[in-house]
Amino acid sequence: MPKFRALPVLSGLTAAGLALNGKRLRERASHLQGLPPALGPVDTTRWRVVGATGVELHPDTLPAAVAWAEEQGLDAVDLVPGDLPVARTLDLLRSFDPSTYRTLATTQGRTAGHAVVVRTELAERAGLPIAPVAPAEMVEVGRQVKRYAPRTSDLAVAPAERAVDLSPDEQLSVQRAVFDRYGTTNLTTLGLQLAVLGGGLLASRPAGVAALAAYEAQPAAVFAGRPGGLAPRDLGRSVGTRWVRDAGRLAGLLRADAPQAETITQSDALRDEYAAEIARGTERFFEAPVDKCRWCGSTELSTLLTTPDLIQNKPGTFALDECGSCGHVFQNPRLSPEGLDFYYKDCYDGLGGAEMERIFATQSTDYEGRAALVREHDPAPARWLDVGSGHAHFCLVAREMFPGTSFEGLDLGSAIDDAAHRGWIDRSFRGMFPDVAPELAGQFDVVSMHHYLEHTREPAEELDAAATALRPGGLLMIEVPNPDCPTGRTLGRYWMPWLQPQHQQFVSMDRLQQALEERGFTVLERHTTKPTPGFDTVAAAWLLSGHLAPRLWMPWRRRPTALDRAVRTGVVAATVPAAVVAAVGMEVASQVSGAQDTGSAFRMLARLAAPASA
Repeated sequence: MPKFRALPVLSGLTAAGLALNGKRLRERASHLQGLPPALGPVDTTRWRVVGATGVELHPDTLPAAVAWAEEQGLDAVDLVPGDLPVARTLDLLRSFDPSTYRTLATTQGRTAGHAVVVRTELAERAGLPIAPVAPAEMVEVGRQVKRYAPRTSDLAVAPAERAVDLSPDEQLSVQRAVFDRYGTTNLTTLGLQLAVLGGGLLASRPAGVAALAAYEAQPAAVFAGRPGGLAPRDLGRSVGTRWVRDAGRLAGLLRADAPQAETITQSDALRDEYAAEIARGTERFFEAPVDKCRWCGSTELSTLLTTPDLIQNKPGTFALDECGSCGHVFQNPRLSPEGLDFYYKDCYDGLGGAEMERIFATQSTDYEGRAALVREHDPAPARWLDVGSGHAHFCLVAREMFPGTSFEGLDLGSAIDDAAHRGWIDRSFRGMFPDVAPELAGQFDVVSMHHYLEHTREPAEELDAAATALRPGGLLMIEVPNPDCPTGRTLGRYWMPWLQPQHQQFVSMDRLQQALEERGFTVLERHTTKPTPGFDTVAAAWLLSGHLAPRLWMPWRRRPTALDRAVRTGVVAATVPAAVVAAVGMEVASQVSGAQDTGSAFRMLARLAAPASA
């Protein structure tokens, strides 16, 4: 067989990656806790077991789980069978970090797919099923438990439990529930790994043997000594046969029959509705263009950029104009209310809601930074209103710093009511802030707007609403994209924060400060984020790849063919190395020139003046 030069390199990298990943997985396994036996009688009447079909708990497991949960202050314990097979245990350890799962409130819920022991009150509030469910449905049960018990749920190894075997059809259903529309990508990745291991062995004996040996040894390295009480029942059979067993498992999954991923099913159901709406034309989604700046009224306008929808790939072309007098950047022509409905639909909710929630859940560090800025000026506000709160991830994180504060959220979508039902906020408001503000007048110590103002039609009215809702001396925190960021001008339409057509207004830092001072605010803090030209370039490459080969299964486009999938895979594969090279180049150029001194967003904190004493 020809000795392809790339295969020895890939084999060497694979061997190193397997060793490092094995070490990481073993460390995760060691942080899993095993359920100790219950000491004495345990009252289990206020707890419910939600289990997969075919699961029968050992008599000792429920009292042990309840006793441990009570001791740990938990509301839910997902049970990991002590003998869970190697492949399923490794999949579980790849999906979450046991050392941070309980404390990281925004992380997505995970499950071993066996059973969860949960307080009855929480189970009822979260709408968890009573009867046993299919293994794939346990995936959503695990997610729902974490949503309703973000800091009081955990996974623990139940040594007496015996895992129920899953058929290939059930395994494929679980894969699709976990990875949704990326399930095919996950299987493709597994297939490529097996191909590299097999091909590397044939093409380059030393490197190939090292890679295959690392692959075969990984389970033993991870589970030696039973970390966390894990003792996969097929561990002994896996040594020396893992490649063959995983190849057989992959073949079984490829032959299996299971329902399509939920997103794909939803997309197909929406296709006719979108086709009819698009057939009516997109002109109705825009208002007439204006010839004056929406901020200062100047007629010195020029087109900064035009762009299609690079996120959702919905039809339409959008323009951003820049004012030569005040520097304000705004969408012109602006979307009409009907247009806003069309372009927002299935982006932040509906079809795209789950993906957007996962994105928001990754920004805990940013949320902590925002909360810390307020704490420096008011360590104990009584009431805090977060405007444009969405799923309320910020409030969930911030209340850790402000345990005595009532966090309340306002948004247009139903996600804000879901947040209140979960307990992430204390109260929800639905509607436009300027419309709701009069009934909230003078009630809040803090109002925050995080990446909200750029979405609004009239940002000046939003600032008026904030001044109305705040008590005298209250704090207003705003974070928005920075239209003066040099990277935004360099990357043009592919700079992520331009985000057309959702972002309609881009106020500069100086203009925003001036507007706040005109409304009686004193600016206390103003910061730009750290410049990240490399990250911005990678994001731009992602947008470009999506423009050249749009993401699949979007109901406003035709149903994808095999050719579409192949083109998408090829474009993404070609984009990755190009993006890395371009990102490094941007970082180097920024360091050499020293010109990149402002980041892609800025944050401002201001205090509303108290009325003058009589």
